Amino acid sequence: MKISALVALSMLLASCTLRTDSASTPRPDLTARTGSEATLTASRRPATEVPVSASPSLPVTSAPSLPSPTAPACDPTTTYCIESGHFLLDRPIALPATMTIDPSYPYGSTQNGTRQPHHGVEFYNASGTPVLAAADGVVILAGDDKQGATFSPWPNFYGNLIVLEHRLPGISQPVYTLYGHLSKIEAQSGQNVRAGEKIGEVGASGAAIGSHLHFEVRLGENTYESTRNPELWLQPHRSANGQLFGTLAGRILDAQGNPIVAPLNVQYFPDPAKAAEMAYQPEIYQEVRSDDLWQETFALGDLLAGHHRISYIWGGVLYERWVEVQPGKLTVVTFIVK
Repeated sequence: MKISALVALSMLLASCTLRTDSASTPRPDLTARTGSEATLTASRRPATEVPVSASPSLPVTSAPSLPSPTAPACDPTTTYCIESGHFLLDRPIALPATMTIDPSYPYGSTQNGTRQPHHGVEFYNASGTPVLAAADGVVILAGDDKQGATFSPWPNFYGNLIVLEHRLPGISQPVYTLYGHLSKIEAQSGQNVRAGEKIGEVGASGAAIGSHLHFEVRLGENTYESTRNPELWLQPHRSANGQLFGTLAGRILDAQGNPIVAPLNVQYFPDPAKAAEMAYQPEIYQEVRSDDLWQETFALGDLLAGHHRISYIWGGVLYERWVEVQPGKLTVVTFIVK
């Protein structure tokens, strides 16, 4: 669905409900649609400008007063939770280089079935851009995977790479960070490094498409199957003008607690009485592990703080919820389809 059509669809929505045990109140103009008309685009795209004047005759209704729940009293199945998260890692790329995560191939996505499920995230930068240690740690690997290894799905997958082991506060298991496709390695196995220390340079070695840093977070053991979403571990991005972003994580479950793969739409409203200004379509995770605490099946990082509306259509019925994203915090939400 084109973004203009998506916005027009979103503008038809009446005031939201915070219930996740059942669908939003059925609306004939939405729930009666089937096929492509009722399907929201599933792939996450870069934050997209949405013309405010796309459909001036269809005003967006105001959001309800949003709660600001805190753990442990918050139940993410009925409202949503604002958590501190475990943002314990620094960004492995520093300004003036691109330190934001590429949104076209996030963790757990397949680019709509065209690629392997992604076990990390990408930082697109020119070859030679400094790569920095994300936290204090020890180098357990500095070399390549041309001969194959247990931590790679096949030989020469990461090319030149570095793996660090970290002991992070409040985390009982070791955390590993992997830096792949490097053009230059500036660390040695057994070396202790400090957060922010240069350990290599961005490149395009291994199975890379263009010059970029492939970055992974692994919990408990250094294996391909032990990855977690780096966007739930990296400190939220702070823009050059000091604006701090937030993170969203959620899941959609059936009545038995099984994950549902549904096309999602997440919209950002600077003013909930006006039209959305940004829209995202995150892809549900495919063949990767969720965070041990949050058990999410989708996540979005580097979101502008403020009101967001999450919606999807399942079984011809529209489900939706308003949530708040706060600077430097994690918003956790759960939908249960009955």
